[in-house]
Amino acid sequence: MRLSGDFIRFGVVSVLGLCVDLAVAWSLARWLGVPLPAAAFCGFLAGAALNYGLHEAWTFAAKDRRPSVRRGGLYLLALGVTLGVRVATVALLEALVFRTPDQALAALVAATGLSFVVNYLLSKYVVFRSPPATAPSE
Repeated sequence: MRLSGDFIRFGVVSVLGLCVDLAVAWSLARWLGVPLPAAAFCGFLAGAALNYGLHEAWTFAAKDRRPSVRRGGLYLLALGVTLGVRVATVALLEALVFRTPDQALAALVAATGLSFVVNYLLSKYVVFRSPPATAPSE
């Protein structure tokens, strides 16, 4: 199985976004005393903003496409769906498969893997999809 270039770029961007997310959240909480939930929210937004910009410019770049408010909104919706998938997957795995506290990391890792795939598919086929090719006029 050969991975597509945009899938690999998506993975690289996702890791960078996660690093920014965690760095912002940790810095706000640790050095500025921001409550952890608020810091996590700010970190998530910072990582998401970086990801959106890099996906526009690199992951799913198209010659004739400029950044748009519509795609930005679609990206936010895709993030919401992705988050819902992750949380629901964790809840299901915790209830059905990983029932002890020492298995929590396994549930988180599995849910993160699934949410990564969901986010990629939504980004590629909904948010950054290429417009349909127009048929040449006769």
